[in-house]
Amino acid sequence: MTGPVIELRRMVLEDLDLVRRWLAEPEVARWFLAGSTLEDELGDLGRAVNGQEPTEVLLASSGGRPVGWCQWYRCSDYPDHAAGVGAGPEDIGIDYAVGEPPDRGRGVGTALVATLIDHIRRLHRGAGVIADPEASNAASRRVLERNCFVLLDERVVLSEPDGKVMAIYRRPPEGR
Repeated sequence: MTGPVIELRRMVLEDLDLVRRWLAEPEVARWFLAGSTLEDELGDLGRAVNGQEPTEVLLASSGGRPVGWCQWYRCSDYPDHAAGVGAGPEDIGIDYAVGEPPDRGRGVGTALVATLIDHIRRLHRGAGVIADPEASNAASRRVLERNCFVLLDERVVLSEPDGKVMAIYRRPPEGR
């Protein structure tokens, strides 16, 4: 897979101002703030950055320029959500966003998810990876499909706050 080179680093609290700006973008807000507020989302990210939540949040850059963020977590750390998406005990969940408008539709999301998968596989070789964008988020679905995720189902996931239909994708562990 070719495309932009994405670098990931752990997010720090100072990065939340950048994420706040990105979440103010209508194309980001429509997917990340459905059923929550900007302050709720930033609070969740801040708790994860501070180590109060078992989610690793990463800032994504290309050419030294921040382009978005992503996060991963053990599904077993969030049992209600894991049950809702049908995650196995070793599965890892992911979320991601391209924050900068000029970077959307240019392969950055696909490269970001590929880099995130590589990061996760270095830490958890035998894990499957789950993602559950809103079913109507065609761009996110294309990103997952380009990264070898398989659609498992489309349904409401009770742990999601807005009651919308989610597209549940899984990338099996390597070699399976």
